[in-house]
Amino acid sequence: MKLIVSFLLAVLACAPALAERAPGSLYEQSLLETIREIQNLNHELALEGTRDLIRQYPHSRLGHMLYADLLLAKAEPLTHIGSGIVADRAKRDFHYEIRQRWQHDASPAHLGMYPENILFLADEQPYAILVDLEHSRVYVFRNAGDRLELEADYFTTIGLKGYGKQHEGDQKTPIGIYHVTRFIDGDELPDLYGAGAFPISYPNAWDRRLGRTGSGIWIHGTPSYTYNRSPWASDGCIVVSNPDFRHVDRYLSPDLNTPVIVAESVNWIDHTQWQARRRDALDLMARWLDDWQSLDHGRYRRHYSPTELDAYGRDFARWDAHKLWVNQRKTFIRVDYSGLNVFDYPGEDGLMLMQFEQHYRSNNFDADGPKEIYWRRDAGRWQIVYENGRRLARPAALATN
Repeated sequence: MKLIVSFLLAVLACAPALAERAPGSLYEQSLLETIREIQNLNHELALEGTRDLIRQYPHSRLGHMLYADLLLAKAEPLTHIGSGIVADRAKRDFHYEIRQRWQHDASPAHLGMYPENILFLADEQPYAILVDLEHSRVYVFRNAGDRLELEADYFTTIGLKGYGKQHEGDQKTPIGIYHVTRFIDGDELPDLYGAGAFPISYPNAWDRRLGRTGSGIWIHGTPSYTYNRSPWASDGCIVVSNPDFRHVDRYLSPDLNTPVIVAESVNWIDHTQWQARRRDALDLMARWLDDWQSLDHGRYRRHYSPTELDAYGRDFARWDAHKLWVNQRKTFIRVDYSGLNVFDYPGEDGLMLMQFEQHYRSNNFDADGPKEIYWRRDAGRWQIVYENGRRLARPAALATN
Protein backbone atom coordinates (compact mmCIF):
# COMPACT_ATOMS: atom_id res chain seq x y z
CA MET A 1 0.00 0.00 0.00
CA LYS A 2 2.90 2.36 0.70
CA LEU A 3 4.04 2.02 -2.90
CA ILE A 4 0.71 3.04 -4.37
CA VAL A 5 0.69 6.04 -2.03
CA SER A 6 4.25 6.96 -3.02
CA PHE A 7 3.43 6.73 -6.69
CA LEU A 8 0.26 8.75 -6.30
CA LEU A 9 2.20 11.46 -4.51
CA ALA A 10 4.70 11.45 -7.38
CA VAL A 11 1.91 11.82 -9.92
CA LEU A 12 0.55 14.82 -8.00
CA ALA A 13 3.89 16.29 -6.94
CA CYS A 14 3.45 19.51 -8.89
CA ALA A 15 0.00 20.25 -7.42
CA PRO A 16 -0.56 22.19 -4.15
CA ALA A 17 -2.89 21.03 -1.41
CA LEU A 18 -6.58 20.73 -2.18
CA ALA A 19 -8.58 23.89 -1.68
CA GLU A 20 -11.80 23.84 0.30
CA ARG A 21 -14.33 24.34 -2.46
CA ALA A 22 -16.82 22.39 -4.51
CA PRO A 23 -15.32 20.85 -7.68
CA GLY A 24 -17.03 20.67 -11.03
CA SER A 25 -19.27 17.66 -10.34
CA LEU A 26 -20.33 15.18 -7.66
CA TYR A 27 -18.43 12.49 -9.54
CA GLU A 28 -15.24 14.52 -9.44
CA GLN A 29 -15.78 15.35 -5.78
CA SER A 30 -16.12 11.63 -4.94
CA LEU A 31 -13.08 10.71 -7.00
CA LEU A 32 -10.85 13.37 -5.43
CA GLU A 33 -12.04 12.47 -1.93
CA THR A 34 -10.93 8.89 -2.54
CA ILE A 35 -7.50 10.09 -3.69
CA ARG A 36 -7.29 12.30 -0.61
CA GLU A 37 -7.89 9.27 1.62
CA ILE A 38 -5.14 7.34 -0.19
CA GLN A 39 -2.75 10.23 0.37
CA ASN A 40 -3.68 10.35 4.05
CA LEU A 41 -3.07 6.57 4.36
CA ASN A 42 -6.74 5.99 5.26
CA HIS A 43 -6.74 2.76 3.26
CA GLU A 44 -10.04 1.30 4.39
CA LEU A 45 -11.84 4.61 3.94
CA ALA A 46 -10.32 4.88 0.48
CA LEU A 47 -11.48 1.36 -0.38
CA GLU A 48 -14.99 2.03 0.88
CA GLY A 49 -15.08 5.35 -0.92
CA THR A 50 -14.07 3.67 -4.16
CA ARG A 51 -16.79 1.03 -3.69
CA ASP A 52 -19.33 3.84 -3.31
CA LEU A 53 -17.92 5.60 -6.37
CA ILE A 54 -18.30 2.62 -8.69
CA ARG A 55 -21.72 1.74 -7.25
CA GLN A 56 -22.90 5.23 -8.13
CA TYR A 57 -20.88 5.48 -11.37
CA PRO A 58 -20.53 1.87 -12.60
CA HIS A 59 -18.98 2.96 -15.91
CA SER A 60 -16.11 4.89 -14.31
CA ARG A 61 -12.99 3.16 -15.61
CA LEU A 62 -10.80 5.27 -13.35
CA GLY A 63 -12.91 4.26 -10.34
CA HIS A 64 -12.56 0.57 -11.21
CA MET A 65 -8.82 0.96 -11.67
CA LEU A 66 -8.38 2.55 -8.22
CA TYR A 67 -10.59 -0.11 -6.64
CA ALA A 68 -8.57 -2.92 -8.22
CA ASP A 69 -5.32 -1.36 -7.08
CA LEU A 70 -6.56 -0.97 -3.51
CA LEU A 71 -7.69 -4.60 -3.41
CA LEU A 72 -4.42 -5.81 -4.89
CA ALA A 73 -2.47 -3.75 -2.35
CA LYS A 74 -3.92 -5.91 0.43
CA ALA A 75 -2.10 -8.94 -1.00
CA GLU A 76 1.13 -7.56 -2.47
CA PRO A 77 3.03 -4.30 -2.91
CA LEU A 78 2.05 -2.17 -5.86
CA THR A 79 4.67 -0.56 -8.05
CA HIS A 80 2.35 2.06 -9.49
CA ILE A 81 -1.25 3.08 -10.02
CA GLY A 82 -2.83 0.78 -12.57
CA SER A 83 -0.67 -2.28 -11.81
CA GLY A 84 -3.38 -4.53 -13.18
CA ILE A 85 -3.50 -2.72 -16.53
CA VAL A 86 -1.43 -4.14 -19.35
CA ALA A 87 -1.69 -1.30 -21.85
CA ASP A 88 0.82 1.51 -21.32
CA ARG A 89 -1.53 3.97 -23.06
CA ALA A 90 -4.29 3.28 -20.53
CA LYS A 91 -1.90 3.82 -17.62
CA ARG A 92 -0.73 7.11 -19.08
CA ASP A 93 -4.30 8.25 -19.62
CA PHE A 94 -5.35 7.40 -16.06
CA HIS A 95 -2.34 9.16 -14.56
CA TYR A 96 -2.95 12.24 -16.69
CA GLU A 97 -6.64 12.35 -15.86
CA ILE A 98 -5.92 12.16 -12.12
CA ARG A 99 -3.36 14.94 -12.40
CA GLN A 100 -5.62 17.19 -14.47
CA ARG A 101 -8.58 16.82 -12.13
CA TRP A 102 -6.45 17.22 -9.01
CA GLN A 103 -4.56 20.27 -10.22
CA HIS A 104 -7.78 22.01 -11.21
CA ASP A 105 -9.27 21.43 -7.79
CA ALA A 106 -6.05 22.22 -5.94
CA SER A 107 -5.23 25.43 -7.82
CA PRO A 108 -8.37 27.59 -7.97
CA ALA A 109 -6.45 30.49 -9.50
CA HIS A 110 -9.45 31.26 -11.69
CA LEU A 111 -11.82 31.92 -8.78
CA GLY A 112 -12.64 35.61 -8.62
CA MET A 113 -10.62 36.19 -11.79
CA TYR A 114 -11.59 36.88 -15.40
CA PRO A 115 -10.54 35.08 -18.58
CA GLU A 116 -8.61 37.43 -20.83
CA ASN A 117 -10.27 35.93 -23.90
CA ILE A 118 -13.79 37.19 -23.08
CA LEU A 119 -13.93 40.99 -22.94
CA PHE A 120 -17.52 41.78 -23.98
CA LEU A 121 -20.68 39.73 -24.38
CA ALA A 122 -23.77 41.24 -26.00
CA ASP A 123 -26.67 41.96 -23.65
CA GLU A 124 -28.70 39.26 -25.38
CA GLN A 125 -25.86 36.74 -24.94
CA PRO A 126 -26.40 35.22 -21.47
CA TYR A 127 -23.57 32.67 -21.47
CA ALA A 128 -20.23 31.87 -23.06
CA ILE A 129 -18.29 28.60 -23.07
CA LEU A 130 -14.53 28.67 -22.53
CA VAL A 131 -12.43 25.57 -23.19
CA ASP A 132 -8.95 25.33 -21.64
CA LEU A 133 -7.30 22.59 -23.70
CA GLU A 134 -4.06 22.37 -21.76
CA HIS A 135 -5.91 21.82 -18.49
CA SER A 136 -8.73 19.59 -19.83
CA ARG A 137 -11.45 21.98 -18.66
CA VAL A 138 -14.68 23.51 -19.91
CA TYR A 139 -15.90 26.66 -18.14
CA VAL A 140 -19.35 28.25 -18.36
CA PHE A 141 -19.49 32.01 -17.75
CA ARG A 142 -22.64 34.04 -17.21
CA ASN A 143 -22.85 37.52 -18.67
CA ALA A 144 -23.49 39.87 -15.74
CA GLY A 145 -22.93 43.13 -17.64
CA ASP A 146 -19.86 44.71 -16.09
CA ARG A 147 -18.58 41.35 -14.88
CA LEU A 148 -18.49 37.65 -15.70
CA GLU A 149 -19.69 35.02 -13.26
CA LEU A 150 -18.46 31.43 -13.30
CA GLU A 151 -21.48 29.13 -13.44
CA ALA A 152 -19.88 25.69 -13.76
CA ASP A 153 -16.87 23.81 -15.00
CA TYR A 154 -16.28 20.28 -16.29
CA PHE A 155 -13.49 17.86 -17.13
CA THR A 156 -13.19 17.40 -20.89
CA THR A 157 -11.65 15.13 -23.49
CA ILE A 158 -9.96 16.60 -26.56
CA GLY A 159 -8.35 15.35 -29.76
CA LEU A 160 -6.19 12.25 -29.79
CA LYS A 161 -3.28 14.24 -31.26
CA GLY A 162 -3.82 17.31 -29.08
CA TYR A 163 -4.84 20.75 -30.34
CA GLY A 164 -4.14 23.27 -33.07
CA LYS A 165 -6.22 21.71 -35.85
CA GLN A 166 -4.93 22.44 -39.37
CA HIS A 167 -6.52 19.94 -41.72
CA GLU A 168 -9.19 17.28 -42.09
CA GLY A 169 -8.37 14.08 -40.23
CA ASP A 170 -5.45 15.36 -38.12
CA GLN A 171 -7.30 14.31 -34.91
CA LYS A 172 -6.66 17.68 -33.29
CA THR A 173 -9.03 20.09 -31.55
CA PRO A 174 -9.12 23.57 -33.10
CA ILE A 175 -8.09 26.76 -31.30
CA GLY A 176 -10.27 29.78 -31.98
CA ILE A 177 -13.62 31.54 -31.47
CA TYR A 178 -16.69 29.60 -32.55
CA HIS A 179 -20.44 29.51 -31.98
CA VAL A 180 -22.97 26.78 -31.31
CA THR A 181 -24.96 26.19 -34.49
CA ARG A 182 -27.56 23.55 -33.55
CA PHE A 183 -28.49 20.74 -31.16
CA ILE A 184 -28.67 17.05 -32.04
CA ASP A 185 -30.45 14.75 -29.61
CA GLY A 186 -28.56 11.62 -28.57
CA ASP A 187 -31.43 9.46 -29.84
CA GLU A 188 -30.56 10.59 -33.37
CA LEU A 189 -26.87 9.69 -33.03
CA PRO A 190 -24.70 6.58 -32.64
CA ASP A 191 -23.90 5.63 -29.04
CA LEU A 192 -20.42 7.15 -29.43
CA TYR A 193 -21.89 10.66 -29.00
CA GLY A 194 -23.72 9.90 -25.78
CA ALA A 195 -26.52 12.19 -24.59
CA GLY A 196 -26.33 14.57 -27.54
CA ALA A 197 -24.21 17.05 -29.45
CA PHE A 198 -23.81 20.75 -30.21
CA PRO A 199 -21.90 21.31 -33.48
CA ILE A 200 -19.74 24.44 -33.48
CA SER A 201 -18.81 26.72 -36.38
CA TYR A 202 -15.36 25.36 -37.25
CA PRO A 203 -13.82 26.41 -39.58
CA ASN A 204 -14.49 30.08 -38.91
CA ALA A 205 -13.44 32.98 -41.14
CA TRP A 206 -9.96 33.13 -39.63
CA ASP A 207 -9.45 29.38 -40.05
CA ARG A 208 -10.50 29.58 -43.69
CA ARG A 209 -8.19 32.52 -44.27
CA LEU A 210 -5.28 30.45 -42.95
CA GLY A 211 -6.25 27.48 -45.09
CA ARG A 212 -7.42 25.25 -42.25
CA THR A 213 -9.76 22.46 -43.29
CA GLY A 214 -12.01 19.91 -41.66
CA SER A 215 -15.52 19.94 -40.23
CA GLY A 216 -17.77 18.15 -37.76
CA ILE A 217 -16.27 19.61 -34.56
CA TRP A 218 -18.85 19.12 -31.83
CA ILE A 219 -19.35 19.41 -28.10
CA HIS A 220 -20.90 16.06 -27.22
CA GLY A 221 -21.42 13.35 -24.62
CA THR A 222 -19.80 10.00 -23.92
CA PRO A 223 -20.61 6.45 -25.07
CA SER A 224 -22.62 4.33 -22.66
CA TYR A 225 -19.79 1.91 -21.85
CA THR A 226 -17.74 4.52 -19.93
CA TYR A 227 -18.35 7.45 -17.59
CA ASN A 228 -15.90 9.68 -19.42
CA ARG A 229 -13.36 9.22 -22.17
CA SER A 230 -9.60 9.50 -21.76
CA PRO A 231 -8.05 12.99 -21.82
CA TRP A 232 -6.98 12.53 -25.47
CA ALA A 233 -9.47 10.33 -27.26
CA SER A 234 -11.60 12.22 -29.78
CA ASP A 235 -10.90 13.03 -33.40
CA GLY A 236 -11.01 16.72 -32.50
CA CYS A 237 -14.32 17.14 -30.69
CA ILE A 238 -14.79 18.47 -27.15
CA VAL A 239 -16.24 15.61 -25.10
CA VAL A 240 -17.76 15.67 -21.60
CA SER A 241 -19.46 12.96 -19.55
CA ASN A 242 -23.17 12.44 -20.17
CA PRO A 243 -24.20 13.87 -16.76
CA ASP A 244 -22.05 16.93 -17.46
CA PHE A 245 -23.51 17.23 -20.96
CA ARG A 246 -27.04 17.21 -19.55
CA HIS A 247 -25.95 19.98 -17.21
CA VAL A 248 -24.06 22.15 -19.69
CA ASP A 249 -26.78 21.97 -22.32
CA ARG A 250 -28.88 24.41 -20.29
CA TYR A 251 -26.30 27.10 -21.09
CA LEU A 252 -25.93 26.40 -24.82
CA SER A 253 -28.36 27.92 -27.29
CA PRO A 254 -28.25 27.47 -31.07
CA ASP A 255 -30.79 30.29 -31.38
CA LEU A 256 -28.37 32.66 -29.62
CA ASN A 257 -25.27 31.16 -31.27
CA THR A 258 -23.58 30.73 -27.88
CA PRO A 259 -19.87 31.66 -28.16
CA VAL A 260 -17.40 28.81 -27.68
CA ILE A 261 -13.88 30.06 -27.05
CA VAL A 262 -11.32 27.28 -27.43
CA ALA A 263 -7.93 28.27 -25.99
CA GLU A 264 -4.68 26.41 -25.57
CA SER A 265 -4.46 27.81 -22.03
CA VAL A 266 -6.43 30.55 -20.30
CA ASN A 267 -4.76 33.68 -18.96
CA TRP A 268 -6.64 34.87 -15.86
CA ILE A 269 -6.69 38.59 -15.00
CA ASP A 270 -8.28 40.56 -12.18
CA HIS A 271 -11.36 42.76 -12.51
CA THR A 272 -9.37 45.99 -12.75
CA GLN A 273 -7.27 44.63 -15.61
CA TRP A 274 -10.37 43.25 -17.31
CA GLN A 275 -12.19 46.57 -17.13
CA ALA A 276 -9.14 48.37 -18.53
CA ARG A 277 -9.02 45.96 -21.48
CA ARG A 278 -12.73 46.61 -22.11
CA ARG A 279 -12.25 50.37 -22.07
CA ASP A 280 -9.39 50.07 -24.54
CA ALA A 281 -11.58 48.01 -26.89
CA LEU A 282 -14.43 50.56 -26.72
CA ASP A 283 -12.01 53.43 -27.31
CA LEU A 284 -10.63 51.64 -30.36
CA MET A 285 -14.12 51.09 -31.74
CA ALA A 286 -15.06 54.74 -31.12
CA ARG A 287 -11.96 56.08 -32.90
CA TRP A 288 -12.59 53.85 -35.91
CA LEU A 289 -16.21 54.95 -36.19
CA ASP A 290 -15.38 58.62 -35.67
CA ASP A 291 -12.76 58.56 -38.41
CA TRP A 292 -15.09 56.70 -40.76
CA GLN A 293 -17.89 59.23 -40.15
CA SER A 294 -15.51 62.16 -40.58
CA LEU A 295 -15.37 61.55 -44.37
CA ASP A 296 -11.60 62.11 -44.06
CA HIS A 297 -10.28 59.14 -46.00
CA GLY A 298 -6.75 59.51 -44.66
CA ARG A 299 -7.96 59.27 -41.07
CA TYR A 300 -10.19 56.31 -41.91
CA ARG A 301 -7.61 54.28 -43.85
CA ARG A 302 -5.04 54.42 -41.06
CA HIS A 303 -7.12 51.86 -39.15
CA TYR A 304 -6.45 49.21 -41.83
CA SER A 305 -3.32 47.13 -42.26
CA PRO A 306 -1.60 47.84 -45.60
CA THR A 307 0.18 44.47 -45.49
CA GLU A 308 -2.37 42.02 -44.08
CA LEU A 309 -5.84 43.33 -44.90
CA ASP A 310 -8.61 41.18 -46.29
CA ALA A 311 -11.82 43.24 -46.37
CA TYR A 312 -14.73 41.55 -48.12
CA GLY A 313 -12.22 39.73 -50.32
CA ARG A 314 -10.18 42.84 -51.17
CA ASP A 315 -6.54 43.44 -50.27
CA PHE A 316 -5.53 46.88 -49.00
CA ALA A 317 -4.90 48.47 -52.40
CA ARG A 318 -8.26 47.35 -53.80
CA TRP A 319 -10.12 48.19 -50.58
CA ASP A 320 -8.46 51.63 -50.43
CA ALA A 321 -9.39 52.50 -54.02
CA HIS A 322 -12.96 51.24 -53.56
CA LYS A 323 -13.56 53.16 -50.32
CA LEU A 324 -12.07 56.35 -51.75
CA TRP A 325 -14.43 56.11 -54.74
CA VAL A 326 -17.50 55.28 -52.60
CA ASN A 327 -16.94 57.89 -49.89
CA GLN A 328 -16.28 60.80 -52.22
CA ARG A 329 -19.99 60.67 -53.09
CA LYS A 330 -21.06 60.90 -49.44
CA THR A 331 -22.29 64.05 -47.78
CA PHE A 332 -22.63 62.29 -44.45
CA ILE A 333 -22.05 58.87 -42.86
CA ARG A 334 -23.51 57.67 -39.56
CA VAL A 335 -22.51 54.29 -38.17
CA ASP A 336 -23.73 52.71 -34.96
CA TYR A 337 -23.61 49.19 -33.57
CA SER A 338 -25.40 46.83 -31.20
CA GLY A 339 -24.90 43.32 -29.84
CA LEU A 340 -21.16 43.71 -29.34
CA ASN A 341 -18.97 40.69 -28.58
CA VAL A 342 -15.24 41.26 -28.09
CA PHE A 343 -12.72 38.45 -27.69
CA ASP A 344 -8.98 38.29 -27.26
CA TYR A 345 -8.33 35.67 -29.94
CA PRO A 346 -6.66 32.52 -28.56
CA GLY A 347 -3.53 31.13 -30.15
CA GLU A 348 -2.63 34.43 -31.85
CA ASP A 349 -0.48 37.14 -30.26
CA GLY A 350 -2.15 40.54 -30.39
CA LEU A 351 -5.29 39.48 -32.28
CA MET A 352 -8.74 40.70 -31.22
CA LEU A 353 -12.15 39.81 -32.66
CA MET A 354 -15.15 42.14 -32.61
CA GLN A 355 -18.59 40.87 -33.64
CA PHE A 356 -21.64 43.14 -33.75
CA GLU A 357 -24.68 44.30 -35.69
CA GLN A 358 -23.73 47.33 -37.77
CA HIS A 359 -26.22 50.11 -38.52
CA TYR A 360 -25.01 52.24 -41.43
CA ARG A 361 -26.70 55.39 -42.71
CA SER A 362 -25.60 57.83 -45.43
CA ASN A 363 -27.13 60.23 -47.94
CA ASN A 364 -27.33 57.54 -50.65
CA PHE A 365 -27.23 54.16 -48.91
CA ASP A 366 -28.56 52.55 -45.69
CA ALA A 367 -27.78 49.05 -44.41
CA ASP A 368 -28.03 46.93 -41.28
CA GLY A 369 -26.23 43.63 -40.88
CA PRO A 370 -23.79 41.48 -38.95
CA LYS A 371 -20.14 42.48 -38.93
CA GLU A 372 -16.95 40.74 -37.94
CA ILE A 373 -13.62 42.57 -37.56
CA TYR A 374 -10.23 41.15 -36.62
CA TRP A 375 -7.72 43.65 -35.23
CA ARG A 376 -3.97 43.02 -35.03
CA ARG A 377 -1.70 44.91 -32.63
CA ASP A 378 1.71 45.59 -34.07
CA ALA A 379 4.25 47.83 -32.34
CA GLY A 380 1.52 49.01 -29.96
CA ARG A 381 -0.89 50.00 -32.73
CA TRP A 382 -4.15 48.24 -33.58
CA GLN A 383 -5.10 47.83 -37.26
CA ILE A 384 -7.83 45.86 -38.99
CA VAL A 385 -6.56 42.77 -40.79
CA TYR A 386 -9.90 41.14 -41.64
CA GLU A 387 -13.36 42.63 -42.13
CA ASN A 388 -16.50 40.94 -43.39
CA GLY A 389 -20.13 40.21 -42.67
CA ARG A 390 -20.35 37.66 -39.89
CA ARG A 391 -21.24 34.25 -41.27
CA LEU A 392 -22.82 31.75 -38.90
CA ALA A 393 -22.42 28.39 -40.56
CA ARG A 394 -24.82 25.55 -39.93
CA PRO A 395 -22.57 22.55 -40.58
CA ALA A 396 -24.26 19.29 -41.42
CA ALA A 397 -21.12 17.17 -41.37
CA LEU A 398 -21.14 14.21 -38.99
CA ALA A 399 -18.43 14.32 -36.37
CA THR A 400 -15.87 11.60 -36.96
CA ASN A 401 -14.84 10.86 -33.40
